[in-house]
Amino acid sequence: MAKAILIYGTDTGNTEALSESVVEGLTAGGIEVTVKDVGDASVNELANYDLIVLGCPSYGEEEDAEDIDNLLEGFHDFYNEMENISLSGKKSAVFGPGDSEQYPDTYCKAVDVLEERLNKCGAEVIVDGFRVDGEVDPAMGDAESWGSEVAQNI
Repeated sequence: MAKAILIYGTDTGNTEALSESVVEGLTAGGIEVTVKDVGDASVNELANYDLIVLGCPSYGEEEDAEDIDNLLEGFHDFYNEMENISLSGKKSAVFGPGDSEQYPDTYCKAVDVLEERLNKCGAEVIVDGFRVDGEVDPAMGDAESWGSEVAQNI
């Protein structure tokens, strides 16, 4: 059985809620999943998993679009620590909520930024990032389906 770690960052609880649905899809697909808040996670433990799933919101002003630390909010330390690790041979996927109406310049940019970092670390991003625009409650079924798709691509 493949082992995954899902690490999420959240301010409002939206990314954490999405994480729960993603985990349902992953486990239904036969993946054993460990879930951690980014504040409780270490980049050193990523080597212990076959699959790395990251969830991070993108709610920021226009100037945050180029300022990674502000864009990634609670994820920035973890992101910076990832710069020095190798994830060669690992599979990965990224998801996150955003708001294209209120924050058009940073809409789900954290998904792109984290995918780029995973690629630079040698991890293979196996499915397109999952983005939720606005309210997350209507997207819970889609999040579970995305988790299933990730599991199928291991």
